[in-house]
Amino acid sequence: MVRTALIALVAIVVLSVFLVTRPTPSPATPNRGVRLEDVHLTLYPEQDPKARWEFAAIQVEQDPSTREARVTGLESGERYVEGQLDLRLFAPEVVIDRVDNLLLPYARVEILKGCYTVNLGKPGEMPVTIDQREGFRAPSVHITAPSLEVQGKDFRSDFGIENPSWRDPIEKFISGGEQPPCPIEGGSS
Repeated sequence: MVRTALIALVAIVVLSVFLVTRPTPSPATPNRGVRLEDVHLTLYPEQDPKARWEFAAIQVEQDPSTREARVTGLESGERYVEGQLDLRLFAPEVVIDRVDNLLLPYARVEILKGCYTVNLGKPGEMPVTIDQREGFRAPSVHITAPSLEVQGKDFRSDFGIENPSWRDPIEKFISGGEQPPCPIEGGSS
């Protein structure tokens, strides 16, 4: 009887060691977020209640862990303030962060009032930020308008380019004579 109990105990110990050392399969990773294709997206930034952004894109992916949305294949990006088109945004992709700010590798912005074309950043530089409260932040900038051309580094400005700041500016102003027309559709100087 003792012998049978001892054999049963050894069998239980061996089976326990086998089960404990056996690798357990990891559970399947749940699908993270949502992916939408051929999207028209409207963003109502909480930090700027008078504004709304409208995007058309090939794809939008939403990541619940970071609460960010990645907009790729951007076909159009427009900002409206109190129902009026304010600016157009051109970029390869846009990340909308958890507080509705936009992060971009680089971008071109057409600001209708003032007829500004603003090239923010370049490929290989730090990303560009469009802060819904403060405006633009970029490692470099190249601004053109019918009467001026400006380049600089460490650029910061509000959305209307009314209070810009930058480092190492190169400025060229065109004065006298007739001012060329605004090349931006719907823009005015």
